Amino acid sequence: MRATNRNLAAALALVGLFAAALLRPPAIFGGLLVYGEGFAFTVAEPANWKSDIQSAARWGANIIFYPQGESPSAPGSIVIRIGVFDKTEEDTSKDLDADMNQYRSKYPKVAFKDIDGIKAHYKAWPKLFYLPKTFYEYVTYLNPGPEHRQLISISMNKTGTPATADELRAYQVVIQSFVLVSANGFKVYDAYKGQVRN
Repeated sequence: MRATNRNLAAALALVGLFAAALLRPPAIFGGLLVYGEGFAFTVAEPANWKSDIQSAARWGANIIFYPQGESPSAPGSIVIRIGVFDKTEEDTSKDLDADMNQYRSKYPKVAFKDIDGIKAHYKAWPKLFYLPKTFYEYVTYLNPGPEHRQLISISMNKTGTPATADELRAYQVVIQSFVLVSANGFKVYDAYKGQVRN
């Protein structure tokens, strides 16, 4: 009888673990769902940072992040931006080269440096654009593959000094947690309006 109770207890424990695994959200789900016309993505909000969709358009982005208690428009503030754009071609390195050339024409003394250690779900092109003691723009392009028509730009802008280790960790959280949900034809049902949105 004792063996049966132990087997029953073990079986119940396994059922409990299985149920907990089913109820837990997938590890790749970032916690925030952002969508627009023809796309949707999930992304995590870094600890001690605030996400903002309302102000994002002013930054040419779909969502921005900035440290809690700060304003994204305050002088010297640091902002992480995510923008989803239509691809013009599959070779993402050409997009990065074009951006670097634009910076060279606007800031002749601009320098560029590879960013090491970036981890992402998609092929990534990370680069630091900087003018010492003036601005530091960390740029990472993500290409989710030829089956998607979107190109993702995740950037972090800081004036005056390079990003700190904590700021770079927040940037990495955003990049690593980013997952494109949509494919062509993505639709969202807006329960408040009772209609399907693109």
